[in-house]
This record gives sequence, structure tokens and C-alpha cells, in this order.
Amino acid sequence: MPAVTGKAGVVNIGGSVTRVTAFTMDRNTEAVEVTSFDSSGNREYVAGLFGWAGTFNALKFLNQVGLQAAATFQVGAAAGTDNPKLSGSIIITNEPVNCPVDGRVEYGYTFTGTGACTAATA
Repeated sequence: MPAVTGKAGVVNIGGSVTRVTAFTMDRNTEAVEVTSFDSSGNREYVAGLFGWAGTFNALKFLNQVGLQAAATFQVGAAAGTDNPKLSGSIIITNEPVNCPVDGRVEYGYTFTGTGACTAATA
């Protein structure tokens, strides 16, 4: 996949595109230790539960702490690309406001994914 700029990224929350300026998403899994006496002195692990969470910044105040909604996060939304599109249901857990004296006001949002995060290409 060629390098992509973030300028064409899209975030869709509950069916509407917000005025998003940046987003991050972390997809992870737990490593569950299953070491036993039969492990020959080496630690052993198996994949555990999968989770995902992230943040996004917007120019629009959503006033939605506690909101649970369908969400889609797409990197470089240009047509005909194979850039990742991640979607699932999120809960907005934090909503800080950044109000500098010499710049634009931005609203930050922290979310936790609930259920599966589906990955596809656009």
C-alpha cells in the first residue's frame, strides 16, 4: 500500500460525519499466561480477549458523554484505495475541551469499542 496522508480521513458517529481533525485507534488483545510445570522453564501465552479504543478531536461539540453509537473510522477515504476502514459500536467516555487563547477551540473525545471491530478496505 502506498503512503497516505490523513487529509482524506473520515469519522462517522451515529450516522453523521463530525468535523474531525484527527483520530487514533488502538486494537489490542491480551496475552494470557498459561505457563505450567510442563513448560520447560519458559513462559507460555495464548491470545485472550480482543479490545479496541481510541480518541478523536473535532471542531464540533457533541455533548455526548455516555453515547453509544455505531462508528466508522476510515484512513484516506479516497475512492478506489485499499486503505483500512474500521467500524463497530463505541461508547464515548470522555469529552475534554481545549480552548487556547490564540487558536481554535477543539473538542477531544475518548471512546471504548464495545463488541467487534470490523476491519475492511475501502
